[in-house]
Amino acid sequence: MAILYLLVLLLVAGVESQSVNVTLEEPSDAEGNRTFRVSADDNVTSTLYQDEKRHIEDELQLNLTSTTLITEDEEAFQDQEKAFPHQHCRREELVEFSHSYCRALFHMEMLTISTEHWCLLEFVSRPYNDMTFCLESASSSLGCYYPNPDTQDFFFFIHSHYFQNCTKEELVFEDAPHWVVMVLTLIPVSLIPVLVYLVVWKSKVQE
Repeated sequence: MAILYLLVLLLVAGVESQSVNVTLEEPSDAEGNRTFRVSADDNVTSTLYQDEKRHIEDELQLNLTSTTLITEDEEAFQDQEKAFPHQHCRREELVEFSHSYCRALFHMEMLTISTEHWCLLEFVSRPYNDMTFCLESASSSLGCYYPNPDTQDFFFFIHSHYFQNCTKEELVFEDAPHWVVMVLTLIPVSLIPVLVYLVVWKSKVQE
C-alpha cells in the first residue's frame, strides 16, 4: 500500500507543477502582406538589339509548340554533348533573355495568385513549370545546354525573391517531463505485487 500512496503523491505533485502550453507560430503580417515588383533594369544590362530579341522570341514560340526540344525528362537529355559537340552557347544573351522574357512571364502569372498562396505548391506549380520550360527553350535557341550555371543562378534569384519566406522551422518535440516517466514506470511495477496478492488470496479461498 505504501507504493500506491507514493504513486498518488507523484501524480498530484506532477499535475500541480507542470503545464503544457502548445503554441503555434502565426504568420506575421509582413509575410501575409508581401508585395513584389519587377524593376525595369534589375541590374541586367541590355545587350540585344530589338530585332535580334524579337528573333529569339519567335524561336522560343516555335520551341513551345515543337516536339524536337530535348527536355531533362527525356533519355536523350543525357546525350546532348555528344549530339551537339560544336554547339556555342550565347551566355550573355541567355542571361538577358531569362530575365527580360521568362521572368516577366513568370511574374505576370504570379500576380494572378494571391501572395498568401505563393508558398502552396498546388498554386505555383503551373507558373513554375512554364518558367522552367521557357528556360529550356531559351537555352536550346541560344545554343546552350540545360541546365547550366546561368539558369541555376536564375533559379536562385527567383527563389530568393518569391519564395524566401516559404521555409518554416519544424516543430521540435521535447522529451516528456521526468515525473511523467516515473509515474508510467511505477504504475506497472506497483500492479505486480497487487496481482500476486490477489492470486494467492484466491487460491487460499478455494482451499
